[in-house]
Amino acid sequence: MSAIIFHHAKQAEDVLAFAAASRRTITLLTAPGAVGYGGPGFYLAMVELARKKHPNADVRAVLDCGDDGAMAQMALQLGWRGLVLHGKVTVREKVRQIAAAYGAEVLARPPRALDPGPEMTDLYGYLSSQCGIIY
Repeated sequence: MSAIIFHHAKQAEDVLAFAAASRRTITLLTAPGAVGYGGPGFYLAMVELARKKHPNADVRAVLDCGDDGAMAQMALQLGWRGLVLHGKVTVREKVRQIAAAYGAEVLARPPRALDPGPEMTDLYGYLSSQCGIIY
């Protein structure tokens, strides 16, 4: 598994801890349309906190913006460098042009990802057991 959806700060931290311990590159992805109910700053704060705790983790963070081009632009200004933007191709292309100035990437759809659901509280343990890693 190379992409994992996170729903809260504990899951983000668990994914980064797992990435660091297993020396794997992982895409940390918000839930579909998450920007609509949390906002880009809310999710970025979770990712940044996890990165401070696990600075050696090789993780690419991606925010799912649904079809909201304005939120995608705000996310770029806040520091997101990976976005998913559904909806009209013309809007996505305009956001891609803006994203290029930030060195960011805009995807039309998210990568296939494991979704542990918001109830999962030990994502690190789950990932470790699924990959046969014992730490």
